[in-house]
Amino acid sequence: MIESQVRALFTAIASSEPGTSHVNTQLAHRRGRARLRWRRAGVAGAPIAAAVAVAAVVLAVGAAAPHRPAGPVSTGPSAPRQFNVLAPYLSFGWLPPGISMMQGGTGRQLVWVTAAHRLAPGLDWSPATEWSVNVDAAGKCHLTTAPSGTRTSTAPRPGPSIPPGTKGLNCSTPAQKGYPIPITGRAPAVSGHRAFWGGYHTFAGEPNQYLIWQYARNGWAEMALPFILHNPAKQAAAQRDAVKMASQIRYGVATPLLFPVQLTNLPSRWQVASVTYWPHGKVLRARSYSLGAGPPDLGFDGGLQYETGLPYFTIDPATRRTNNCYADPHHSTREVINGYRVVLTDNRIPNRHDLCAGDADGLSLDISQFGAHPAISVAEIFGHHMRLLGRNPANWTSKPIG
Repeated sequence: MIESQVRALFTAIASSEPGTSHVNTQLAHRRGRARLRWRRAGVAGAPIAAAVAVAAVVLAVGAAAPHRPAGPVSTGPSAPRQFNVLAPYLSFGWLPPGISMMQGGTGRQLVWVTAAHRLAPGLDWSPATEWSVNVDAAGKCHLTTAPSGTRTSTAPRPGPSIPPGTKGLNCSTPAQKGYPIPITGRAPAVSGHRAFWGGYHTFAGEPNQYLIWQYARNGWAEMALPFILHNPAKQAAAQRDAVKMASQIRYGVATPLLFPVQLTNLPSRWQVASVTYWPHGKVLRARSYSLGAGPPDLGFDGGLQYETGLPYFTIDPATRRTNNCYADPHHSTREVINGYRVVLTDNRIPNRHDLCAGDADGLSLDISQFGAHPAISVAEIFGHHMRLLGRNPANWTSKPIG
């Protein structure tokens, strides 16, 4: 996948998100924007002929791979009805050579993890090497048969229709709703559970392939394979790797997340609602997270679900590249809070408020909030409700709200 196509893909998704932050730490935050979503949103402008074409490729490759039939999961434990957002539910057991875990995310209805080949130290990774796995809570995904006129997307852009009778995996979680995955053929069983191949082409013309399997009773998982252009041999190898990876995924692994800050004296109803995390040595560091007190109403940003009036955070170790905060000449002010230099940015449209601290006890952090009248301002959260725990993981906490 060439650089211009990657940029076009991200640009298309960004156009439907909230306004761009005026804080430079958000740049990294945006690059991590809900990978589980942009893969699916890319289908919105694709012609149905492209979907048929990739189906033919997937079936042709899959036909060569032997598999044993498997039926629905009718015994054993059921999928969780809700996930613990403070303890990742899944992790990779085996990964192809050169591929490593890059980031993950937790929510009450959906958890996900991504692995890839990093381009270079300190840089992002390429979608051409990315493996992304979603695991859904019980009852959130179902195999369906599309009736006449069903669309693959509810986005404002015109989308293709799935031909009547086409089977697909349809999920009701907010990040996935409106983007069903058409099933293109049967896949080898995953840990004895039924599995399928699925996919379509993105609007940029790239094949987007999935391995779909039932990981527990009433629970489904999906793995997005790397983008591979016009190379049946590599596609077949990727499919073999996908089945092996899926068969060795670990579920229910209660590895706690560590937070570099702790929030104190908050309203009792405020709880951590979703988290994205990165590996940090031998621990998992919560890089961004949102607070929730009710149903999220502003969708997704950086993989997080967030609510009007409640803050969400992005925190990294401070570096030379992040120790300066951009100050918008029309909307920003510079202040010193608790001895730390910060930039406060307020935009009346769309009522967004940001605080950027480029280096606060060795941490580069951003606090964002939407709403005309938040209960606690971003400045007050930083000044009176946040304990900074520094750069040393030994001092971090698994209890983000004290």
